[in-house]
Amino acid sequence: MAQRKGISTGTTAERTIEEQGKLRFNTTTSLLEYYDGTQWKSIDSPPQVTSIDVTDVASDGGGDQTFVITGSGFSTTITEVRFVASGGGTDVVAGSVTRDSATQLTVTATKSSFLGSGEPFGVKVTNSSGLSSTLASQVNVDSSPIWSTAAGSLGTIFDAARGSTSLTAVATDPDSDAITYSLQSGSLPAGASLTSSSSGAVISGFDAVGSNTTSTFTIRATANSKTADRQFTITINAPQVQTFNANGTFTVPSGLTAVDVLVIAGGGAGGSDNGGGGGAGGLIYRPGFPITPGTPISVTVGDGGSTPGQDNYSKVPGQDSVFGTLTAKGGGGGGSANACAGGQGGSGGGGNGHNGPGKTAGTATQPTQPGDSGNYGFGNNGAAGYQPGQMYGGGGGGAGGAGFPNCGGSSKSYSISGTSVAYAGGGGGGSNSLGGGSGGGGGAGSGGSPGTAATANRGSGGGGGQNSSPRPGGSGGKGIVIVQY
Repeated sequence: MAQRKGISTGTTAERTIEEQGKLRFNTTTSLLEYYDGTQWKSIDSPPQVTSIDVTDVASDGGGDQTFVITGSGFSTTITEVRFVASGGGTDVVAGSVTRDSATQLTVTATKSSFLGSGEPFGVKVTNSSGLSSTLASQVNVDSSPIWSTAAGSLGTIFDAARGSTSLTAVATDPDSDAITYSLQSGSLPAGASLTSSSSGAVISGFDAVGSNTTSTFTIRATANSKTADRQFTITINAPQVQTFNANGTFTVPSGLTAVDVLVIAGGGAGGSDNGGGGGAGGLIYRPGFPITPGTPISVTVGDGGSTPGQDNYSKVPGQDSVFGTLTAKGGGGGGSANACAGGQGGSGGGGNGHNGPGKTAGTATQPTQPGDSGNYGFGNNGAAGYQPGQMYGGGGGGAGGAGFPNCGGSSKSYSISGTSVAYAGGGGGGSNSLGGGSGGGGGAGSGGSPGTAATANRGSGGGGGQNSSPRPGGSGGKGIVIVQY
């Protein structure tokens, strides 16, 4: 039988050629095959690569990158797809290779394996016979912006730090192009805005919340029309308040760097026998007071000046209150018949109204210092005792104003505890025959027989005693320290 040369694509012709050990074209594998007497084997030709769909890999993205490679001659015997580094870099071998057809492959490779030192990477496809082809300079690395801020939480903001805190997410561009940032999806915390700057995406301006609230959002970094997205969260904590009515320790929570704090010293006692009103304890309100996370802060709450229950005694001041480096000065005691001048203190005590010299007002010693939101530290002078006619003691100074003849200086109100409360009013002066003067608010004592004690933990002054028995003045109110964060 004469031998016949040729290529068969039909079943009958294939059997004829098979008997003669000749050739065929396999339409499934797109390869030329020959028969070795036992089975058909391919006569390989190199695969050809014409294009790749992904030409930029973000190495910081994590996980695998999927590529679709287009070409021809992709037989079932493709054994390796390699991304060939240039410039002495390290090649990247595809982790998985799927033959979609004779003209298409789908492969995956680990993103972090693509190093900038190897770009641009060529694409090399090799079959089992070792035949291959390479399409050079196809894949670059990190041409899009690269996020240097890790995905996830940007931080937790305590209520006291809302106004002074900004959070920043940063990306860099491999080609040194300018980056702009924008909110891609999700919602920023209530009240917050995103500012695109050279230092990153800056988020600031946070509203108060009633309960701890976490917001999730995605920021897009754009450089030269290339983009990179990353998802972040921010948690805003509701206000938390800790009140100290006695000495203690404030344990600073982790991550807390600032607190709002109200520090009020003990008020001075009222004087006896036409006595001057006690001066209020010095008051400090310090928003945004810086602290060190995890470092405990010692707290001292000053007692109010306590009268001995006698008609004549030396003026009795209140005690200092302390929170860290903040010291509120104790209020000055009101002048008594045997010590006519009002005492010095956070706010000064009022002078005694009895006959005789020296009925001068006590002066305030509470420092007024600059803070993050204006001056802080409040104290005022008491009033001098007034003699003509009625002989009534001067009112003690309050945090909100100086004392008056017979009446105490005004208090100051704060809502740091959650409700508005008046603190540190001056005590009212005692009188010879008229009713005693009224206190200046904040639970201050009024003049009387004896003078009225101030309300505890308001830091107000006690009322001065009248001339009629019993003559003692009232005790000053104990101080308080309130921390909000």
